[in-house]
Amino acid sequence: MRDDTDLWRGRSEAFGPASAVGGAVLPHEGRTALQAPDGLPAAVFRADVDGWATPSTPVLVRGRAKILPLAWSGDPTASVRTVDTAEIDALAEQMLAAGMHWAGNWRVLELVERRSDSIGSYADALRTAGATRVDCWTYSHEVGLSLVWAGRADAGTASLALHVVPASWVSEPRAGKPVKNIDVRWSWHDVVGLFEHDRGFSL
Repeated sequence: MRDDTDLWRGRSEAFGPASAVGGAVLPHEGRTALQAPDGLPAAVFRADVDGWATPSTPVLVRGRAKILPLAWSGDPTASVRTVDTAEIDALAEQMLAAGMHWAGNWRVLELVERRSDSIGSYADALRTAGATRVDCWTYSHEVGLSLVWAGRADAGTASLALHVVPASWVSEPRAGKPVKNIDVRWSWHDVVGLFEHDRGFSL
């Protein structure tokens, strides 16, 4: 990522109302918090409602799944675009490297394979949410991680997020019975809503 981008992009640029149109990527502080050598911030695992794991790290709680929004590409018809695909690709590479450091090589979660277990239930929810590619790790005995690409840039729906989920949703040895009602849908508007709420505004 370009250093000059990091110098000017703060929370208001990343999470303010304009980001819901022009695109967004976590500011430097948020990316740093999610790539620490010793793992994800402890607040991520404690979160039980939408909020902030750090001041620049939003977390969206969707039942047993915690979603860490990383970026979205912006509306392709917007007059002002603030993020380009190269930035999002670079962030994805950084997150893959961090996951590899924490948990070893990732594996691809097959979205087209139909299964009748917990992995299949999660894959079904990912398809419903528009996921196009998912790389995953077993982070601990109980926790799994997924780096999720979703949507299409030309449709203004492309996004990147890190999911923190039960290990049984991504680990073959830990796979269990099907899981009902998994919903991992989200949008950058959810992040903007958190930011506006913190600033005492309403959308």
